[in-house]
Amino acid sequence: MSSKQRATAQIRAASARSCQGRKPDGGSCRTQATAGSDYCFFHDPGKAEERAAAQSAGGRRNRIAVLPTTAPDVRLRDARDVVELLAETINQVRRGEIDPKVANAVGYLGALMLRAMETTVTISRIAALEAVIAGQPVISKSQFDEDHEESVLGEIT
Repeated sequence: MSSKQRATAQIRAASARSCQGRKPDGGSCRTQATAGSDYCFFHDPGKAEERAAAQSAGGRRNRIAVLPTTAPDVRLRDARDVVELLAETINQVRRGEIDPKVANAVGYLGALMLRAMETTVTISRIAALEAVIAGQPVISKSQFDEDHEESVLGEIT
């Protein structure tokens, strides 16, 4: 028997040792049995405790990352506040105080907030330019915010 034929026979013998367990639908498990057993890891009755420990560890690793309920709210009035929040979050990740998933969400939402702030400034500037072109008095930023808030609230209700 050649070495190639021996290797092929070994592969066939190993694949012939399929798990003797049954799948939930009643079909045969096609996974290879572990060494010294007629079952794969998932069906081996002697590995029930090890399987439970692995499932528990997997559940802990995949837990949703959240900030504690005691975390203070952060007021984001301008771009400087957003930049400070992002800098603080970056440092918390570096020190291992906050889960990177939470930090990623903070970064994404911070970017959205900055974009919304830029849009508000742009709208105010356009309104001021349009007022100058039309020869009307320029609406101050606070008046614009109040008018804008009323129109938005009016659309919602």
